[in-house]
Amino acid sequence: MKIIVIIFVFFISSSSSILVELFQSIYGQYLQQGIPFRENTFLGNKPILREYDFIVIGAGPGGSVVANRLSEQSNWSVLLLEAGQDESVYTDIPGATGFLEATDYNWGYTAEPEKNGCLGFKNNRCPWPKGKGMGGSSIINAMFYTRGKKEDYDTIAALGNDGWAYNDVLPYFLKSENNSVPEYQNSPFHSQKGNLHVERVRYHSPLADKFIEAGGELGLNKNIDFTVNPENGVSRLQVTTLNGHRVSASKAYIRPVKNRQNLHVAIFSQVTRILIDPKTKKATGVEFIKKGKHRTVYVKKEVILSAGAINSPQLLMLSGVGPKDHLNNLGIPVIQDLPVGQNLQEHYGTVALEFIVNQTGPSLNKQTISNIHLFEEWFKYGRGPLTVPMGVDGLGYIRSPSGKEIELIFAPLTEKPNAFLIATLLLQPDARGSVTLKNNNSLHPPIMSYGYYDSNTDLEDNVYALKYAVKLVEETQAFKDVAAKLNPEPYPNCRHVVFRSDDYWVCLSKHLTNTYHHQCSTCRMGDVVNNKLQVIGIQGLRVVDSSVLPHIPSAHLYAPTLMVGEKAADMIRSYWS
Repeated sequence: MKIIVIIFVFFISSSSSILVELFQSIYGQYLQQGIPFRENTFLGNKPILREYDFIVIGAGPGGSVVANRLSEQSNWSVLLLEAGQDESVYTDIPGATGFLEATDYNWGYTAEPEKNGCLGFKNNRCPWPKGKGMGGSSIINAMFYTRGKKEDYDTIAALGNDGWAYNDVLPYFLKSENNSVPEYQNSPFHSQKGNLHVERVRYHSPLADKFIEAGGELGLNKNIDFTVNPENGVSRLQVTTLNGHRVSASKAYIRPVKNRQNLHVAIFSQVTRILIDPKTKKATGVEFIKKGKHRTVYVKKEVILSAGAINSPQLLMLSGVGPKDHLNNLGIPVIQDLPVGQNLQEHYGTVALEFIVNQTGPSLNKQTISNIHLFEEWFKYGRGPLTVPMGVDGLGYIRSPSGKEIELIFAPLTEKPNAFLIATLLLQPDARGSVTLKNNNSLHPPIMSYGYYDSNTDLEDNVYALKYAVKLVEETQAFKDVAAKLNPEPYPNCRHVVFRSDDYWVCLSKHLTNTYHHQCSTCRMGDVVNNKLQVIGIQGLRVVDSSVLPHIPSAHLYAPTLMVGEKAADMIRSYWS
């Protein structure tokens, strides 16, 4: 069985220059026709002042929301600092998402070597892609719109974090959402008034219907709304696109308010340290590097740290907030001893089983992406295979014998015209990890560790999911109608065990480990921040991103992080008003 080892994508080893070269011909043809492409003109065109009411670090989902909402108050000045660049037409194309992880839009992080996972990667180290640019990881993610389960949030409140139960956070999910899926227009669980546009994938593969029919044959509920209850069901995908174009957090929250005079956005501005007075323990400003120059800007009210589950703990520790023994070992003066960077959680699984069918359809590969006619169909009309993120248009939810829930990700479009993929994602893994500092140099990446398959339960659950995926295809009439079957070629590194045996699925799990870049909980509520997201023991400093979640929800984290941003903005406004 030939496995696609590239997260539904292709050319993971390609460089950003390949991406640029790929689109140069498309750009050229369109520019000759006088069709304008968006230029990065509005960002950074305002001078950076010496002092602001609020400084927001990071233009990802949390930071973009907060910068928008706080700047609604015209007498408050807001500075949004982003280490990366602005978006471009490259980041807009859902079908080109796989290229982006090999570009400057990705921080390019790699986790530490693993004992039980990532064995198919160099030095047993899994890549950990994280978005770098306006929109953060929402400019390189697969655009799935999911929120998790009611219990995910009720449990946060039960841990002592008042105000974070499901009924408390649902209004903020609705506040952020603009859902155009026809069957949800009158649903109390959806909204058409928010900033983030949500729609069905604009290209509909017949194989997605087969996936839903097959799930029904195995007793799964068909066409579920997985944003409300991701359990025991299958459905086509809801994605964060508008007319087939990616809607990043920056596109949803920053571009619409780009002309606000009290909102300043600075790209290519990498924060190196938060300034905290060691006597008063109050955040007073930030240090950052822009165009090679070290700069300092001061804050009147608050610094909002929204750099994500890897960079937020990194910046806190560099600024003297973290485990005292770790900071002392690196020569960093300790201002506040907190378990920063601990309890890292993440979704992971296997990518991906390849299945062969007796019919052909569109594929997603270099030729598809560079096809001028398909590009025009996407660019002008929002149609065609380029609207399909990572080739995916189906999600399934099953429960393993251990009682844990697992997501099956169905990709009807692959590199091949006669194949489809199914990947597994453990929604409630036992694995835990950490983010620590390599040294006290702010420009060096942190150390990221995660115990893939250190838990036998995680391994058994993933093996169950892989076998279920094969059953879904080979034992249902829906897929028999297209003669679908598992690719009979074994994965090369697992040829030493019997093909399709449990040992084979174990081997496959450990070699083809996949991160879904859903890292969270490294600045968790109750340990590092309080329920108002204020850093414990520090004045004027909050964390607003996925790192504050005490545990990982059963969801891809784009929508939950926007919710955190919306709720945080209300709390900040209430505090200062």
